[in-house]
Amino acid sequence: MRATWRVQMPQEVAAGDVRCVGSSQGWLVGVAPVRDHGAYYRKFDGECFMVNAFSYEVVHLPHLSTFNHGLSGYSRMALPVNNGFGSKCIVVASSFHTITQTLALWQPGMKSWHVCDGLPIVGPKDFSFYQGKLHVLLRFIPRLYAFELEEDDRGVVVSRVVHCVIEPLHEHRIQARGVLSCNIVVWRGNLLLIIRRYDTTEKLCTQRALHQVQVFALDFSTNPCGLTEIHSFDGDSIFVDSCGCNSFPAGLYDGVEGDLVYFVDQYSKYEYVGGCFNPSYDTFVYNVRNGTARPFAVELSPDNFGVPRGKLDIPLWLLTSK
Repeated sequence: MRATWRVQMPQEVAAGDVRCVGSSQGWLVGVAPVRDHGAYYRKFDGECFMVNAFSYEVVHLPHLSTFNHGLSGYSRMALPVNNGFGSKCIVVASSFHTITQTLALWQPGMKSWHVCDGLPIVGPKDFSFYQGKLHVLLRFIPRLYAFELEEDDRGVVVSRVVHCVIEPLHEHRIQARGVLSCNIVVWRGNLLLIIRRYDTTEKLCTQRALHQVQVFALDFSTNPCGLTEIHSFDGDSIFVDSCGCNSFPAGLYDGVEGDLVYFVDQYSKYEYVGGCFNPSYDTFVYNVRNGTARPFAVELSPDNFGVPRGKLDIPLWLLTSK
């Protein structure tokens, strides 16, 4: 919608191998690889920090090795930053390993992560704070959990986990060559469930075609949880990326249209082109009023963003209000 604007990292965290793995309310979350354990550990995530993209304020987070448990394998972080509990922000970290997957919490004042071990929540996740609870959704099946949080002398901790049973979505059952992608986002006091259904023609989803997009408002007053399909955001827009979602008043900025869902989502790294693995992305705009989808005017590619081929990693939306 506008010319490319490069966000400069403050000198104290600037490095060529820093990856951005989350964003929220003008903040970017970055991680750097472990540097002090030799070549074997270079693919671990190490230092983790938040950077305000406008004021350049830096908030350093505890080292990720405090909850990696020394397991080998590559750890990808998804760390949405939320202000939904108490007077302090909470950072939610989801670490993906070859052996196990871990969820952890942190807030200012804590010296280490609060690790949520033993949870049956495996796979890529989406997060939202809603009605005083942290809601965690599995990305590839519509399975939702609510985390009740409390504070003690250690900081923020999980006191209870509840599986929020959603009505059976018979029309969304995965067929032999189909795949789902699910997200949650808070919009005007409602928790929305966004479901994309794709038809796939090859293994690993390297080629897939969009079949259907639907948006539901969740009703927690019933058990199972009720669903109401919606076809209007009252002029607002929803932005979806690989690490989370944000709702946004469309009238704040020129060029942002209302009642649209903007998708920028990485789903594969298996295409081998030009001597390196290139990721594949979903980049399209969906209109909830008439159920139509259209591609972005500009292709998401390393060439368009001035980065070396093979170095364009997780695409993120960076949103802030005036």
